[in-house]
Amino acid sequence: RSRRRCPESCGAPARAARADEDFDKAYTIALAGSPVRGKADAPVTIVEFTDFQCPYCAFGARVLDEVLARYEGRVRLVVRHLPLPRLHPMAMPAALRFEALALQDAAKAWAFYDRMFRDTRALAGGEAYLDRVAAEVGADMKRLDEDRRGDAVRQRVAADLKEAERLRFDGVPAFVVNGHVMAGAQPAQTFFDLIEALLR
Repeated sequence: RSRRRCPESCGAPARAARADEDFDKAYTIALAGSPVRGKADAPVTIVEFTDFQCPYCAFGARVLDEVLARYEGRVRLVVRHLPLPRLHPMAMPAALRFEALALQDAAKAWAFYDRMFRDTRALAGGEAYLDRVAAEVGADMKRLDEDRRGDAVRQRVAADLKEAERLRFDGVPAFVVNGHVMAGAQPAQTFFDLIEALLR
């Protein structure tokens, strides 16, 4: 399986994550209140742990686009945040804006997600760039600024970090597909094979 991912520390190789150790074990993740891309009652759920400034996560997002297109109506996507601030200082501010946008309109949050992964290098433009993208996808900027600083949004991201710790994720991207964990930026075929098995 692919190991393409951003580890917690770029000074050492990424150690094996839980994916290959316990692949046959299914994990439960609470999804209530999460913005969903795809049909809400799709039989297969992919939970993506991601970092908006990570190039491997951008690759993973493009693969997920393929997966959702191929299995339209049968697969849904939920995002969880695992920003690595030592490597990607804009990942946490982007995560907070995504969640604040989701409080306004899930479609705007997903539009922001797509723009972030279109060019992760652009996040070097800092919070001014993030705000420009948020405005371009139609955010109420006054509300966004209030919400991203508020307890509700910060608690959501904190809960994602706690979930990632529970799953022993040490890098991004990581995926949980109907409870089955996969680490690293996987090729589309890896998802296809698993999804086909789950749909049988």
